[in-house]
Amino acid sequence: MIFFDLIESLLRGLSGAIGRYLRYQYYKRRLKSCGKGVVIDCGVYISNPRHVELGSNVWLDKHSVLLAGEIDLKDKSYKVVKNTFFTGKIGVIKVGDYSHVGIGTIIQGHGGVSIGRYFTSSAGCKIYSLSNDPENCPTGTMLNAGYIIHPVSIADNVWLGLQTIVLGHHIGENTFIKPNSVIHKDVLPGIIFDGYNQESRIRFRGNE
Repeated sequence: MIFFDLIESLLRGLSGAIGRYLRYQYYKRRLKSCGKGVVIDCGVYISNPRHVELGSNVWLDKHSVLLAGEIDLKDKSYKVVKNTFFTGKIGVIKVGDYSHVGIGTIIQGHGGVSIGRYFTSSAGCKIYSLSNDPENCPTGTMLNAGYIIHPVSIADNVWLGLQTIVLGHHIGENTFIKPNSVIHKDVLPGIIFDGYNQESRIRFRGNE
């Protein structure tokens, strides 16, 4: 484990084409699955790569962070919120083909994150599938803390605007989320959504 941590810390800071090539060659052997044409830019941090699946032509932009790993669901400190659209696996991050994970995006996948094809996150987005439970942290978050697991499912052709925060739930296909939105409920397909229940219909080729 320490050996892999050392290699990854060295690879993380290498810029340019050589750095991207070496990271791809390394991570295609370390990830749960890795398609062709994947670009892993400098500064990218991947925790527990054996629980990360990347499709083909995925771009992990600079300083994006992917946190994955198994959760012991027998532990009573975890409370699971059901997402009926989620077909992935708790602890696993899956990113579909032709997706761009933008600069500084954080994907916290311990509760499970499944992202479809043609996904885009603008800079500074945050996707969380697990967080502390404020109703079950009587002594703060460092001692005997409780947690909420709420899987995230994102359908095909979804674009998250700058600084968007996704807290569990499902986002339907062909959807644009306006900058600085907070997703705290399921989002219908084919709309522009601003996080404040204001939405407008948008038309896509093939869906008219």
